Amino acid sequence: MSFIDSKQNIGYAPGYFLASADCVRETVEVPANHAQVVTKADGSKFVPAGALLSKTTGTGNDAVTTYFGLLYEDVDVSTGNMPGSCVSAGAVYEDRLPASVSADAKTALTGITFIAAAPAITRPQF
Repeated sequence: MSFIDSKQNIGYAPGYFLASADCVRETVEVPANHAQVVTKADGSKFVPAGALLSKTTGTGNDAVTTYFGLLYEDVDVSTGNMPGSCVSAGAVYEDRLPASVSADAKTALTGITFIAAAPAITRPQF
């Protein structure tokens, strides 16, 4: 489920961080306790587009983190875990992601190419 707050004009179009439309997306479960959950003034919660999706199993020295990809669009998790679209392959602009991605995650996400900065957009002159 995408989230666009039309009352306050916040939110980005799905895939805002993609460098091209050529990508692979998969459906995954987005946890309501995700590290990047944003809580709005009305109490609703969402995970922003571009958030890193991972799962950690085990504890202590036996903990293993598996990285899936990046969330394609904002997902409302106000009522619990929800399905979402995960980009598992493609090229993305790092400066458009909501948080920096660790070197370990970049290494594990072999299908994703990280580009440091999006090109400056210039408007055509008339």
